[in-house]
Amino acid sequence: MLEYCIYAFGTRPFSGCGKHGCLEQYSSATGVTRLAKRKLEKTTQDSVLRTSTLSAKSVFDAVKAKDPVAMEIAEQFGQYLGEGLAAIACVTNPEAFVIGGGVSKAGPVLIDYIRPYYQKAVFHASRDAKFELATLGNDAGISGAARLVLDR
Repeated sequence: MLEYCIYAFGTRPFSGCGKHGCLEQYSSATGVTRLAKRKLEKTTQDSVLRTSTLSAKSVFDAVKAKDPVAMEIAEQFGQYLGEGLAAIACVTNPEAFVIGGGVSKAGPVLIDYIRPYYQKAVFHASRDAKFELATLGNDAGISGAARLVLDR
């Protein structure tokens, strides 16, 4: 399993790994919440996010409801993850990216924000990579371990 702790975005507060500027810091469910907090501190624009408990779920629920502030947050998230995945694609040339973790619970709308930035930044040979949402949830690790045993 490839973890995405890529240093690409300068020095910002620590991410879960204890380093600065990791992609996970911006593209995980926790990262979306962090982006939302920063955005809400910088703007006085009305948003349903001001009246709800802030989480990645509340941000993407607000995106689905066409909340402009939430859509800006999702746009920033999409840029970070799309460009980060484009950098990964330059090295790995994947057939597909499977997006998992808490942020994947946002559903297909997530991919709509990632794909344009990926397409803009990726090397042409990797342009056709597919984007899918993980379906195994918390069972992914155990399923992968079982598959390794069965393949031997």
